[in-house]
Amino acid sequence: MSGHCAFISYSHSDSGFAAWLQRNLENFRIPPKTMQALNRDNNRLGSVFRDVADLGAATKLTDALSDALAHSGAMIIICSPQSASSKWVTLEIEEFRRLHGEDALILPIVSPTAGAGEADSLFPGALGQSLPLAADARRSVDGRRIAMLKLVAGLLGTGLDELIQRDARRRNARLVWGISATTALAMVMAILAAFAISAREDAKRRLSQSEDLIGFMLGDLRTQLAPLGQVRVLESVGAKALTYFESLEDEDLTQAAMLRKSRALYQIGEVYFELGEFQQAHDSFRLSLNQARQLASAQPDDIDRLFEWSQAEFWAGYAAWYAGDFARAKEHLDVYHQVAWTLHEREPENVDWIMETFWASNNLGSLAYIQAKYSDALAHFQEAIARINLLVELEASPDLLYEKAAVLSWLGSTYFHLGELQASKDSFLWALDQPLDSGNALHRKERSYFYRKLAEVEIYLGELEQARSHLTVALDIATSLSQSDSASKDLLYARATHALQLALLNSYEGLTIEYDELAIAVDLLLETDEPPPKWIAFGLKVAEIGVRTGQFGSLVPAKTMLEQEGLDDAGWDIVRTEQLKLALAVAEVDRSFLPVVEEHLPGVEARYKASDDFELMLPLIRSYKVLGRQAELSPMLDAYRQSDSLHPDFLRLEAMD
Repeated sequence: MSGHCAFISYSHSDSGFAAWLQRNLENFRIPPKTMQALNRDNNRLGSVFRDVADLGAATKLTDALSDALAHSGAMIIICSPQSASSKWVTLEIEEFRRLHGEDALILPIVSPTAGAGEADSLFPGALGQSLPLAADARRSVDGRRIAMLKLVAGLLGTGLDELIQRDARRRNARLVWGISATTALAMVMAILAAFAISAREDAKRRLSQSEDLIGFMLGDLRTQLAPLGQVRVLESVGAKALTYFESLEDEDLTQAAMLRKSRALYQIGEVYFELGEFQQAHDSFRLSLNQARQLASAQPDDIDRLFEWSQAEFWAGYAAWYAGDFARAKEHLDVYHQVAWTLHEREPENVDWIMETFWASNNLGSLAYIQAKYSDALAHFQEAIARINLLVELEASPDLLYEKAAVLSWLGSTYFHLGELQASKDSFLWALDQPLDSGNALHRKERSYFYRKLAEVEIYLGELEQARSHLTVALDIATSLSQSDSASKDLLYARATHALQLALLNSYEGLTIEYDELAIAVDLLLETDEPPPKWIAFGLKVAEIGVRTGQFGSLVPAKTMLEQEGLDDAGWDIVRTEQLKLALAVAEVDRSFLPVVEEHLPGVEARYKASDDFELMLPLIRSYKVLGRQAELSPMLDAYRQSDSLHPDFLRLEAMD
């Protein structure tokens, strides 16, 4: 006869559950990653034998049953009070062990109708004293589905987590809508209770699978809850799990347990990160990192441990970044960069490690950029370009081309702040040369951004007609996207910034601008509670162009906009710069505003001294000019003239001399 994946032994009082179990095991599809890891070419478990005959008063197993036992790779025991006392279940266990030896794979599962009590009390005596781990289909424990997945994991000899995640993705709707904070917390407390089990062999396996369940709750379940805005449900779960894992002494843990601890702490960090609790996220990632470092140090030749370490460094750095601790973020990201290159040096042909080196250099570049350390950013972005080019040569996928275009945009912006205008223009043109997916809204939005940034550089270069052409394309793309999702303020902002840049270009050339439409966009964006700095900066820019073109009306509202406070936090530099530019526009109309210029000037001066940011030079030149501060103006003008800039504001100032 043909072989079976498993033989189900059960009391006929559990026949309904046995039939359900047989059907679900035979219909289960093994995840691709698991198939690959196990080198399987079939995604099904195979047939599962279930005897439907009633042996009644028979005194021995039938030949058919013996044959089925002989040709089954494993035995599944449905445990209940009835099966525990069943002579036929006992005979089947004894026969299976006789045929397959003491190492025979026997997997108990507690029946969903077994009633209350410890699982151990439901095991048939023939299983002996060294009791294997039982899946428990009772609703108060695993439930049918998780219990079945435990059996699958046992049959395959693989971890439970990926199986749960795969199943959860398929059953997303039913799972997500039924979760609550109370049940989540109850689940994690039950799971953590498993860690207190005595040190029997099955306790170790229970420990592992309990941690798998924690991983599921903090991993895949989190992913499912996020689109519904329900991640906070798991906050109490994360807090309880974090408290527990912090209490575990590393010296008492095996390396496998340390790895599970590291991954659980990592997942807790991700939960806090998604909740915007960045300091808590960093604390959890840091604890995970400690474990990952120890594991990598203990197994220096293990590439997987090295990778785990790299990811732990990245997330610790990323969380510190979002918490505003840039110094600590750089420490972690520097190590991430080093470990990523070590991975690449170990396996030069592995595209995953090439990608890690790309991410590492790109992240360091982005961190340096937001700190206005443009020379450092340039070096990192240049390395990132070199890495992504290697990947694109291997496979020019849309995702890789998008990543390449994005880092080229970063490179273009960096060159601009360094005053290398032609290099900046070339970088944006190179970004636009990448064949992005025209059907992808994100790709289209980014493409419109590239066109606008290119146009801004062209305005500085005095290439106004080219700038107009590129701004028109940018605005067309953004308008189409915004009309398709009228509720999105991000898309409104993208469209409005393109329109503003085109309006500024028109103002330089003395053409009419659509000021009212810009003012409406400002109102829509700033009616939001706590609008981000870039939206406030946009409002200031619109006010500036209104003053420039005589459409702002009374200058009193402009002064009010210049009196905003609370701008000392990181990220508000852009607002302070636009405040100075608005004050300049007003002062050029009304000289009584000169003290307002003097009030806003020192902050911009300090940032220029710290960064040598080319973008700040023109507002500083305008400030020194209007204030008559020749001592500061002359060297700044000399420095600016070394650039290729033919910006209309600069030409206007030059013409005034």
